[in-house]
Amino acid sequence: MRTRAEWTYVGIPDLGSLGKRTVLVEWQTFPDQTVDLHFAERLAGELQALGVSPDDDLYFICRSGSRSMAAAMATAAIGYRACHNVGDGFEGPLDDTRHRGSVAGWKAAGLPWLQS
Repeated sequence: MRTRAEWTYVGIPDLGSLGKRTVLVEWQTFPDQTVDLHFAERLAGELQALGVSPDDDLYFICRSGSRSMAAAMATAAIGYRACHNVGDGFEGPLDDTRHRGSVAGWKAAGLPWLQS
């Protein structure tokens, strides 16, 4: 649910140890943050190509957890029944010095990630 710029400069979850991979489909485009009105359909096409069924668990992640919630809801609306939002996102909220990545989120939890 993050943008291509975020994937490139911030990183992505590394799911290799689970035998899974991150599916990269933008919810909003950089730099204007326009929501892709065809997001759910584009994601469904990617998932179908990977053999993912509408009953499989899908986890949505953005930088802080809000865009991914919207994307999960849009995907659920087209029939995917197990859409989950990663609440604190990839980098979590801002810390006291207004930086992300140390308070909560995927990276702060020490979960595996890659610089793409």
